[in-house]
Amino acid sequence: MIEKSYLKNLIKKPKIISELKFEQLSNVFQQVKSHFKEENSLLEFKLDGKEEEVYVIGDIHGNLQSMLKLIEIIEKKNPKLVIFLGDIVDRGTYQLECLILVFALKVIEPNRYFLLRGNHETLEMNQYYGFFQDFMSRFKDQSKFNEILSIYDILPICAVINDNILCLHGGIPEDFDILKKLKNKKHKDLDKTTINLGIYQILWNDPKEVEILNFSNSFRGPGIKFFGQRAFDAFMKKNNLQLLIRAHECFPEGYRWFFNKRLLSIFSSANYRGYFSPNPGSYAIIRDNNLIPMLIQ
Repeated sequence: MIEKSYLKNLIKKPKIISELKFEQLSNVFQQVKSHFKEENSLLEFKLDGKEEEVYVIGDIHGNLQSMLKLIEIIEKKNPKLVIFLGDIVDRGTYQLECLILVFALKVIEPNRYFLLRGNHETLEMNQYYGFFQDFMSRFKDQSKFNEILSIYDILPICAVINDNILCLHGGIPEDFDILKKLKNKKHKDLDKTTINLGIYQILWNDPKEVEILNFSNSFRGPGIKFFGQRAFDAFMKKNNLQLLIRAHECFPEGYRWFFNKRLLSIFSSANYRGYFSPNPGSYAIIRDNNLIPMLIQ
């Protein structure tokens, strides 16, 4: 059992994470995994009053500076819930540090902090975009990486706030019944033969307001889709939802609205492509059944 004071010290001094032995990290992995194992694939939350807030955070991608600014904002504003939409690692300079910070927050306050699975919570993406190589350069043992993969495997897929706001990483899938299939099911209880493509598309799909109305093939790869206004409206109506918040795409303005301001796309890693193509990091506040986009100052 890890002392919360120890984890709080890591949050205050995150660069010491790079000095930790694998056995110390493994203790964090095992403890956070025990929390994720108890969560359903579809998280459901109800806010009691108009003033209660949920903070929703998009892709971090190893950006420690953005991560620490978000923690500072959260500590100052004290929202009831914080939901990360995935993609904590890959590409950035401080990938392991950011991942451990999210895990530390979860262990300290498991009923406040939640992490959804993104498309980079996979071995294939970590091997292609850098986290796996970073891990191997530190610990020299591929079998140790399995501890991280076992956590990815059980992460929740999406969350619904007050029965009408959907939070996920990528986008809506072609399977409009996916939320019913995820509801009240833990990862071990899911029927993988009927649900895998739907989950894959939740992690990967993108909205598109021009040229298409329903679904079309995406440049991202086989099975991945763009979805247009008609598909979005039909999915939301089928599931009695009003608003959707997602991450997965970086925009120069920091966030972007789609579909008559019913879909908000955020991205929390500032200057993701470098300072030659700057972007502010963004997050969102859910308050009184509204989505409020915010830039990280």
